[in-house]
Amino acid sequence: MVAGVDSSDPARVAGIAMDFPVSDEAAFVSPPRVPPRLRRRLVESRSPSTAEEIEAKLRDADRRRQQFYERLSSKARPKMRSPSRSSSNEEDLGQRLEAKLQAAEQKRLSILAKAQMRLARLDELRQAAKIEVQMRFEKERKNLGTKVESRVQQAEENRMLIQKAYRQRRATLKERTSQSLLRRMARESKYKERVRAAIHQKRVAAEKKRLGLLEAEKKRARARVLQVRRVAKSVSHQREIERRRIKDQLEDRLQRAKRQRAEYLRQRGRLHGSVRVNLKKMHRQADLLSRKLARCWRRFLKLKGTTLTLAKAFDALKINEECVKSMPFEQLALLIESTATLETVKALLDRFESRFKLSQAFAATTSPSSWNNIDHLLKRVASPNRRGTPRTSSRSRDTKKQGSIRQAAKIPAKLSRYQVRVVLCAYMILGHPDAVFSGQGEREIALAQSAKSFVREFELLIKIILDGPMQSSDEESDPTLPRRWAFRSQLVAFDKAWCSYLNCFVVWKVKDARSLEEDLVRAACQLELSMIQTCKMTPKGDNGALTHDMKAIQKQVFYPLYE
Repeated sequence: MVAGVDSSDPARVAGIAMDFPVSDEAAFVSPPRVPPRLRRRLVESRSPSTAEEIEAKLRDADRRRQQFYERLSSKARPKMRSPSRSSSNEEDLGQRLEAKLQAAEQKRLSILAKAQMRLARLDELRQAAKIEVQMRFEKERKNLGTKVESRVQQAEENRMLIQKAYRQRRATLKERTSQSLLRRMARESKYKERVRAAIHQKRVAAEKKRLGLLEAEKKRARARVLQVRRVAKSVSHQREIERRRIKDQLEDRLQRAKRQRAEYLRQRGRLHGSVRVNLKKMHRQADLLSRKLARCWRRFLKLKGTTLTLAKAFDALKINEECVKSMPFEQLALLIESTATLETVKALLDRFESRFKLSQAFAATTSPSSWNNIDHLLKRVASPNRRGTPRTSSRSRDTKKQGSIRQAAKIPAKLSRYQVRVVLCAYMILGHPDAVFSGQGEREIALAQSAKSFVREFELLIKIILDGPMQSSDEESDPTLPRRWAFRSQLVAFDKAWCSYLNCFVVWKVKDARSLEEDLVRAACQLELSMIQTCKMTPKGDNGALTHDMKAIQKQVFYPLYE
């Protein structure tokens, strides 16, 4: 290709001349040169391209060729030449261009045919490979199917063998279990039979013993009843003898008094002169006795005080129904437990007891049965020394008598009829029943009612001492007739209310003591069980090596329980 510019005619426009050879022999003489980009792509080891990739590459090649044509056409510039020369040159140029274009088109078609042939070969190879892969897959699938079926059959056979062995083992275990259960049931039945026989024997022995005890108790009761009857007969006989003796003595005294009166009347005239001497002597003796009586009275006031003084001292303590109900429980407990309160109340109750004994001794001639013997109740509420837990073992009558005689020798000679703490407990029950009682049973209700009536009678007695005898209408008999409340009658009513309250208190105390004893026994058992579990003691008593803490626990548990 030759390009040049004609400068002979300056008036013409400059043009570009292009020369294309007709044949491409010169171009094909030298070996074809592969572009570096294609060389790199050929050198690279890649997997076979698919039809879509090849079509994309062909479209990319067409696009690059069009761009090359456009760039090439934009470089061709027309230049001014002579008409004759330019027309010939243009014709030659057109021919050369057409030849070039035809050669390029033929080359493109040959390349496209080669590419299509290559694609066809690649497609055939891919189809052959696909068929081969499918055949290999089918073959492997069949082989795997046969292997899986054989393994499944083998697994099924193994499973059947395992199940058979498992069933045989279970049957063996079941048979052994049934045999052991049968042996155990046989042992248990034998043990139960032995236990039943032992229990039956014990029941028979206990029944025999109970019948023997009942028979002995009946005999003792009969003997006691006979003894009581004999004692009652002897007492009534002695009373009758005493009454007759007293009656005879009174008659003798009356006869003697009559004789002395007659003798005195006869001797009155003779003794008229000596009356003055005896009168002076009697005056001196009366003066001496009055001084002695005044000295004893002053000493009594100084040491013991009158009943009015004791009642005023008790009233100063402010222990009454209204104050107790409004007073807190802790304050009431401190007031009742104080030494001054106990001494004041004891002095007043001792005075009531002495006055009641005097009144009952005075009324014993008219109504001998008016005195209520409550010594058996007072022994229950008294505060003796610490005693051991009573045993329930049977003893003979002589042993019981000796034990009772020894205990009676240890007990003080006489118990106070009105116990101070029991009297003060009535105020505590009246003011704070919820704090005193642990439940609301029949015994608690009866005790509360008896405490209320006792406190009212006691306060009424104190009021009579302080204010004197009282009068009020008796609603039960006749409202119009006045009723007089004197000290002696109110003291009898007070003692009657005290006996009722003491009886209810003893009944409640016995029940409360039993429940407390059961709670203490239960707590001791739980404590000992916890110690056994902590120290890991065996039924034989062996506990192995104990640490210092476990020994301390065992010591703290055993010494309070068994010492």
